[in-house]
Amino acid sequence: MPHTKLLLRLLPAIATLALLGCRGSLPSGSPTAITVNPTTQRAYRMVDTDQRRTFNATMEIAPPTAGQAFYGQDAQVSGARPSYLKSLDGLTVKDNVTGLTWQHGYHKKPVSWTEAKAIPAALNAARYGGFTDWRLPTIKELYSLWNTSTGWPFIDTTYFAFDPRSMPHTIFWSNNKYAGLLDERTQEGQREGAAPMAFGVNFATGHIKAYPTDVGPKHFFRAVRGDVYGVNRFRNNGDGTVTDLAAGLMWEQADSRVGMDWEHALAYAQTKNAANSLGHSDWRLPNTKELQSIVDYTRSSGATDPAHLGPAIDPIFSISAITNEAGQADSPYFWTSTTVLPESGPPRSFGMRPAPQVQPGPGHEFNSAWYVAFGRAVDNKGYDLHGAGAVRFDDKSGGGPAKPDAERVNNYVRLVRDAK
Repeated sequence: MPHTKLLLRLLPAIATLALLGCRGSLPSGSPTAITVNPTTQRAYRMVDTDQRRTFNATMEIAPPTAGQAFYGQDAQVSGARPSYLKSLDGLTVKDNVTGLTWQHGYHKKPVSWTEAKAIPAALNAARYGGFTDWRLPTIKELYSLWNTSTGWPFIDTTYFAFDPRSMPHTIFWSNNKYAGLLDERTQEGQREGAAPMAFGVNFATGHIKAYPTDVGPKHFFRAVRGDVYGVNRFRNNGDGTVTDLAAGLMWEQADSRVGMDWEHALAYAQTKNAANSLGHSDWRLPNTKELQSIVDYTRSSGATDPAHLGPAIDPIFSISAITNEAGQADSPYFWTSTTVLPESGPPRSFGMRPAPQVQPGPGHEFNSAWYVAFGRAVDNKGYDLHGAGAVRFDDKSGGGPAKPDAERVNNYVRLVRDAK
């Protein structure tokens, strides 16, 4: 159906939702749907993951101190804690950290990505919440709502509507289209081959993945308004470091050049600090949001446009080359300092392997940590199921619950520090 006809058909329903305080919206065009001049883009504050507990490779532990194993993980680094303010009419939520305003609710009828692109115009015509500048969020804006203080779901349900009865179909669209095409493979009930893909966040499981835009299951959306959040402004410092002037973070320009398990990834930062690496002694393993913030979602190792071919990171960085499980030249996964919290309550199926505590049992509830895929996000057979820029998790060590060779345990590291 043409967009204009779809818009006319949806407008009365959206207007009614605005009056009743119901649900909301989502995505937009190509990998470069929102164009921002990086030289003028304002600085922004990154919202913390809100992880408050510390862990070893399998269980919760007391906070380790410098020099001890597992020191420097997510909960030990303070950030801008999530802070929200709900409007008096209950329709919108202001993020006090990012400055973005969100719909409290969401459109409860799943739609395709193409269908979703028509919704913001209808919301604006209806003056939803009193505003006329609603849009579909970027993947970085959508992920700013990700919260792992409890997990499962990974969103603050005090401020944002979330219906657990809709699980496992709890994916919300972003406006970022995947630059490549995923391998043809049966996944979650649909054929994923030549279909165009767009990124979404699954707030039930916490993942970022790419999903078919117009075939297979449809997904939800939640609209946003405000200045665009999360646009990088990189500066090559000429000394082996790169500063993101927008986020106020300094990164190692080169990565670890070798994979390692999660414990050694944390230890790697301590070793670098002891050596005053690149003139600094306060490097750390980035948390999930920090590492996701430097993904370039316009790029992919399987991009259909040669101009966007390559790892999903700005070429200002160097990145190691690997051979993936399919024998293809590829780029690595990178560890974050954020532990995967186990699913609470009775185990449920989320269209993925069981929640971390289901197989290992007591004493092994915290055996996984999050990573970001800067190359193809493959399964153990090398099929790119989720796209470069996906956020998933691996076992922290080889003793976890996954079957042998089911996951990569030895992932790479790129350290970060606060830019002074």
